[in-house]
Amino acid sequence: MDLSIILPTYNEKNNINVLIKNILEILKDVDNKEVIVVDDNSPDGTYLHCKTEFEKNNQIRLILRKNNRGLAHSIADGIKASKGKNVIVMDTDLSHDPKLIPQIINLNKDYDIVSCSRYCEGGSMGNKLHYYCSFSYNLLLKFILRTQIKDNTGGYFCIKKNTLDLLPFEKIFYGYGEYFFRLLYFAQIMKQSIIEIPTIYNQRTYGKSKSNFFFLLFKYFFSAVRLRFTTYK
Repeated sequence: MDLSIILPTYNEKNNINVLIKNILEILKDVDNKEVIVVDDNSPDGTYLHCKTEFEKNNQIRLILRKNNRGLAHSIADGIKASKGKNVIVMDTDLSHDPKLIPQIINLNKDYDIVSCSRYCEGGSMGNKLHYYCSFSYNLLLKFILRTQIKDNTGGYFCIKKNTLDLLPFEKIFYGYGEYFFRLLYFAQIMKQSIIEIPTIYNQRTYGKSKSNFFFLLFKYFFSAVRLRFTTYK
């Protein structure tokens, strides 16, 4: 298997099918792929909706999680179940543009991690207030973590499976979106190659965000400080 695409879901019934169909259309000439939907037992029936729509498609795999739920753990379970040499992780609220996938795959041949950045030249977000607040916060994260990465909270990326094998998996994949800057932090320590490419995050069409933006900024700050000043062995 060449490519695994991990799609963590929670209450994304109205978005996930659109995303999967777009991915399959964009990658229609790529046979050796799998799309793994990891659902955290969504009350809106996301899992059953996907099962009804895609159960006859052998390129779509569904995982239903009922314990130890949360974004980072969902991604971790998806990665553990994946068979691809390369792994792409995407949000399922349609903010991440699947049209970038061919470019990501191509760059992943030469880099260990390809990260889609809102803060590279050409990148942006639909919500400008969110963009400028997040941009300023990422400058703070760059200072704390002593990194040159512009977008440390993105979460739309591709990584080689053998690169993941080199990283302290359990020390990365817990909590919510802060797993992503831990992933980048350890990858840099291990001298893995990382490239950022510009992306524009779209505003969600259906449903509501599950995250409290300012609460997460507070939480991520302490996670970043702890990461920077804790010696891992």
